[in-house]
Amino acid sequence: MLELDNGQKLMEDLWHATPQKIQLSAALKREFFSQHGAGPVYFDNKRNYHRYHMRGMAVLKRRDSMIATYTKDVSRQGVAFLSPVPLLPKERVKLRVPAAELALEITRCRKIESGCFECGAKFAL
Repeated sequence: MLELDNGQKLMEDLWHATPQKIQLSAALKREFFSQHGAGPVYFDNKRNYHRYHMRGMAVLKRRDSMIATYTKDVSRQGVAFLSPVPLLPKERVKLRVPAAELALEITRCRKIESGCFECGAKFAL
């Protein structure tokens, strides 16, 4: 019988087997993984739905390539993640997380540091 956390173990194995991976500096890694739970609420927030920190491994399927990424946060409309390569707005990708494979459309991408881009995507059909 499969253990309860088998999805997490399979994700870790897939993530480590993927040749192209996100690399975070020590300072960014420490700050990135220290956040958890609901995201902060700002008085001038224009978001439709609240975001929740979802820090973990994921694998991005982009055309014929697979890229190991880290998820950042999630809401009812989409997900944010860190990628080692820039992605284009309107690009369609799939993001494999431990519980599911999500069809996404990229909405934004900005450079955080060398080899690290923060991407936002909305759920696609």
